[in-house]
Amino acid sequence: MIKNIGIVLNPTAARGKAGRIFPQLLSILHEVGIKTLVEITERPGHGDMLAARLARKGVDAVISAGGDGTLNEVLNGLANLNFPVPMGALGIGTGNDFLKSAGTAKDLLKQVEVIKQGNIKLLDLMRITYCDFGGNTAVRYSINDFGVGFPAKVSFRVNNMKGALKGAWSYAAAVITEIRLNKPVQLKLETPEGSFKGFYNMLFAMIGQYVGGGIKKAPMAVVDDGYMDVLFVEQLTRWETLKLLPKAFKGTHLPHPKVTHIRTRELSVNDTQELVYVQGEVIGFTPAHIELLPQKVPFLWPS
Repeated sequence: MIKNIGIVLNPTAARGKAGRIFPQLLSILHEVGIKTLVEITERPGHGDMLAARLARKGVDAVISAGGDGTLNEVLNGLANLNFPVPMGALGIGTGNDFLKSAGTAKDLLKQVEVIKQGNIKLLDLMRITYCDFGGNTAVRYSINDFGVGFPAKVSFRVNNMKGALKGAWSYAAAVITEIRLNKPVQLKLETPEGSFKGFYNMLFAMIGQYVGGGIKKAPMAVVDDGYMDVLFVEQLTRWETLKLLPKAFKGTHLPHPKVTHIRTRELSVNDTQELVYVQGEVIGFTPAHIELLPQKVPFLWPS
C-alpha cells in the first residue's frame, strides 16, 4: 500500500483547470491516508528535474498531476535514474490519453484508489534517439506514442490553440486544418521485419492505444507485450483523410488499404529532417531511432 507520494503538478494543464481542481484532489488523497509532497512545474521540461528530486527524497512513488506532457516529463525524470521508485498519474490534463489504456482516464476517484492500492505493473518503454532543436543528438523516453511529420504538426497546433475547443475536439480541429495545409513527407523506415520507403501522411509508434484526446490509433496495442505497434499511412487525398478520420476515432481504420500496421521492437526513421513528437510534445527532428525496452517502467496500475 502506498502511503507517501511525491506529486509533480502542472497547474497550467487543461488551460489552468488542473491548478483549480488540484486542491480538492489533494484533500481526497489526505482523506484516504496518503501523505503528499508537491512540486510545481514552472516551464516546459521542468517536470523531469522535479520528478528526480522527489524520487531522491524517499517517497513511495512519484505521481504526475497534469496531462500526457507532464506524465512524459515525470517518466523521463525517473527513467534517467533507472526508476528508483514506481510512478503513477492523476489525469487532470487535456487529453490524458495514456490513462485511457488503463481504463481510468475519466475517473479521478479511481485514479486515487489505484495509487492507494499500490499495484505495480511493469510497462514497456520506448527509448528514442533523435536530433533536438539545437542540432544535437538527444534521448527521450515514451510509454505511449511517438510520431513523425503530420502528427507532430498537429500537436504543435493543438498546444498553441486558443479558444473553447478541448481534448479530442481540439485535436480534430487541428487535424482538419493540417489536412488543408500539410503535404505528405518522404520517409525511409527500417525495422527488423523489413524496410519501407515512400510518401506518407503520418507515422506513429505506439505502446498505448490512444492519441489526440481519445483517438484509438493503435487498437491492438498492449502496454506490456514487448512490442510497439507502428502505423504508417500512405499519401492520401484530402477526401480520403476526412473519410478515414472517424474510423481512427473508433479504432476501425487498420483494414484501410493505405494503412500499414506492424509490430516491432526497433524502428529507424529517415536520414532527413522531419518534425517528431512524443506524447503530445514536439521535441525535434529525425533522423530518429526507437528501441523498445520490455517491461521497464514500474507503474501504479488497476489491479
